[in-house]
Parts: sequence; structure tokens; C-alpha cells
Amino acid sequence: MMWITWSLAVHDEQEVLDTVAENVLARARRSTGQARTVLETLNAREGDDCSPAHINEMRRLVFNTPSIEEIGHFSEGRLDCTSWGPVDGDIRLTAPDYMTRDHLGVTLSVRPALRGATPKLALQAGDYNVLLDPVRFVDVISTSRVQMALATHDGRVVAEVNDPDPSLIASLAANPRSGLEGRHISAVRSDADWTAITVEERPQIFKTLRREQWLLLPIGVFLAGMIVTIIVWFSRRRLSFSAEIALAIRNREFSLQYQPIMALSSGACVGAEALIRWRRPDGSWVRPDVFIPVAEQSGLIREITGQVIAMAAAELGPLLRSDRSLHLAINLAASDFSGDHVFKGLETMVRDQGVEPGQIWLEATERGFMDYSAAEDMIGRAKAIGYHIAIDDFGTGYSSLQHLQQMTFDVLKIDKSFVDTIGLQSAKSAVIFHIIEMAKALNVTTVAEGVEDALQAAYLSENGVDLVQGWLYSRPLAAADFRAFVERNRAEQVIAEKS
Repeated sequence: MMWITWSLAVHDEQEVLDTVAENVLARARRSTGQARTVLETLNAREGDDCSPAHINEMRRLVFNTPSIEEIGHFSEGRLDCTSWGPVDGDIRLTAPDYMTRDHLGVTLSVRPALRGATPKLALQAGDYNVLLDPVRFVDVISTSRVQMALATHDGRVVAEVNDPDPSLIASLAANPRSGLEGRHISAVRSDADWTAITVEERPQIFKTLRREQWLLLPIGVFLAGMIVTIIVWFSRRRLSFSAEIALAIRNREFSLQYQPIMALSSGACVGAEALIRWRRPDGSWVRPDVFIPVAEQSGLIREITGQVIAMAAAELGPLLRSDRSLHLAINLAASDFSGDHVFKGLETMVRDQGVEPGQIWLEATERGFMDYSAAEDMIGRAKAIGYHIAIDDFGTGYSSLQHLQQMTFDVLKIDKSFVDTIGLQSAKSAVIFHIIEMAKALNVTTVAEGVEDALQAAYLSENGVDLVQGWLYSRPLAAADFRAFVERNRAEQVIAEKS
């Protein structure tokens, strides 16, 4: 029993280290890939070097690329400007320490032009280099016991976390190997450019086990069960979903897509709903209905909401400022109705981007309004500023009529489940008509969600629904695609008016 338990423990720890090493290598590849894309974009540009437009473009790329700290432009081997602005002094481009397989020059320690900044890793191609924080390469989920390092293909250490033994890391980088060795378990994963190393000391529980091994003879089965339970618990804790969400927030792995909202009477695009998306470093997507409930339970939803507001302001602020007929709908969770974080983010959008408060819709499901007393103050403040309040997915929660009577709101969004019943013989098919009639009686704007065919659109138009959104008009779009969609829609409206 002692031998089996020890073997299983080593095997489980090895699997964890292998997983973390793969994640470190994936993170390094992703950071290198982001840097490569930025360098290719800049080297392909046309225009005056170090002009205000050029510097603004470098700043935009730094802002939109999480792994990059700074971009520098060189002219005849001399640094003449960075994403911070023009550079005084004679700073020369040094020869790279080595070249990657796709011909990126890598310099392991470069001090940025900003005084007092810590050394960074530089990747260089053409007339540009980008500076990256080496810690980004090993910023993956693990417990503090797991020591991580990233080295070059020739054995030079680039970054490390949790203070691994330098001599051990150097040995593993020079002679890659995995497994139990002395007082450590290690895992090594390599590709053409990078070597990821993870190390962990023998778990303390097994040291205690060896000191008291004579107890295993009469109670071996009991201790074996306990050990397996503890190993599983630690493994789940190490790779917990909430910890992964927290890391995604810190690394800004979330993005936005925008679902166009159309006016039924004119066919004009009048706004969009911001929809959050999460793509993991390994390229896999996580659905919002999977991670949003976990974020709410773990108290992380406020930070996600803050990032959503900031991203929406940066991506659509200029468009909303140039076209006052457009609005942006932002979804809020129940916990967003307490505190000032939402108002602070919106105040920044209004002040910095020049967006009118009336162009912002704050959406919450009926569940978000369940504690009406907690939401009442925020609703009052929001409406006093000029923001619009919308009830999302109406009809799917509880006490709907009571909510309609209690709260003051501007928009009622009809859930897709009711829209799907149009034209069908269903118990729900008559409900949508009554929802529309209630909205008319309350004199609020109605928005039908999930409209997918012309029959549904015709029914909604005949019954006086104001706005619609759904795949009949467009799938959710990235910011650039949504701006192009609005331009095409405006052109079509002009042609229609002339004809």
C-alpha cells in the first residue's frame, strides 16, 4: 500500500507539472506571436516615421496587445521614437542574443527609455523592436509551490516565478528531462524557440508519511483513501475555474462583440448590445453562460464589468460621438447595482469619449432587480444623469408584473424564447402579444431579441414592436466590423430616401 500510494502521488504530481509546463510554453508562443503580428503591422505601414500619427499607432498597438509594454522605432540603428514619444539621446540598436525560427531577433535584457524602468525582453524585426515583461511568459495558473522558468533553446533563462533553484534550472535547461530526481519533481516542454520548465519539491505530506510509515500497516487502506482525497483537492484548487477567471481579468483576455439593434419601421441601425467573449491562451472559447455565473459567485463580476465599459468606450466611443442616433447597451449583473464602480467607468466614457449619457443603455435581467431596494438608488442616479434603464430577457424571471409596477425603466427587451414561438402552436405563443401590449401601456420602448426569420419580423412590426436584434439582421460583430455595418446601413438609408 505504501509503494502504490507513493507511485500514484508521484504520477499525479507529474501530470500537474506537465500541464503547467504546457501552459507556460503556450503562453510564450502566444506572447511571441502577438509581438510578431505587431512588428509585421508596423514594418508594413506607410507614412512619416515618428510623426504624431505614427506614435499614436504604436500606442494603440501597445494598448491592444496585453503582452507588449513598449514599442521602439529605429532609424539607421538609432532609437528615434517609442510608443511614449520622441527620444532624445543616442540609444543604439544592439545585436540580438539569438534569432527565433521565424527570424525575430531576441535580446534578453533591454532597459526601456523610461527612467527607472526594469529590464525587459526585446523582440526585433526590421526598423522596430517591442519590449515585453519576461514574467508574462510564465504567468499561468499554479500554486506557490510550483516553480516555473522559461529558457531559450540554447539554455539561457528568460524568466522565472517562485524562486526556483538556479543551478537546477540551468541543469534542466541544458539537459531537458522530466520526472522525480532527488528532492524535486520536474517537467520540461520545448519547441524550436523556448524551453518551459516546472519544478516542485516533494509534497510535505509524503515526508510525514515516511516518518510514520509503520502506521500504514494496520490502517493502510484508510491513509490511502485520505491521501488520494487530498491530492484531488489540491489539484482542483490549483486549476480552479475562478482562479482562471481572475487570471483572465488580470491579463485582459476578454473581448467584445456588438449585436446590431435595428429600427423595425425604418430598417436603420440605431445601436448595439455589447457582448463579452473570452478566449483562453490555448485558443479555446468559453461561453458567457459558463463563466459569468462563476464570476458572480466569486465576486469577480465587478472587475469584468469595468473592463467591458473601458473596452466599449475605446472601441465605439468615436462612433457614438460622431453619430448621436446610435446607442450602446451594456449588461449589468446583480452585484453591479451596489457601489460606484459602474458610474466611475461610465463617467470616464462620457468625459473622455464625448458620449452623451442618453446614448448608454444599462441592461439587467429580472434577477438583477430582485432586490429592488438595493437597485432603487442606482436606477435613480442613472436616470438623473440621463442613462436609459432596460429590463433584459423579460418574462423569464419571477414577479414580472410586480417589477413593472415598482420600477421606472425605459426599455423592455423581449426574450428570444418568446420570439421563437411566433407562428407556432405553443403555450407561450400568446404570451408575447400580452408582453407587447403591457409595454405599450407603460409607454416604454420594446426590443425583441433573437429575431431569425422574416415571419417573426413581420409579426413584431404588425404588433408595434419598436426595435429588434438577431441573426436575421446580423450576427454579433467585432468593433471594426460593426462600424463598417453602420456605414453600409447609413448608405442604404440614403439610397432608400432618394428612391
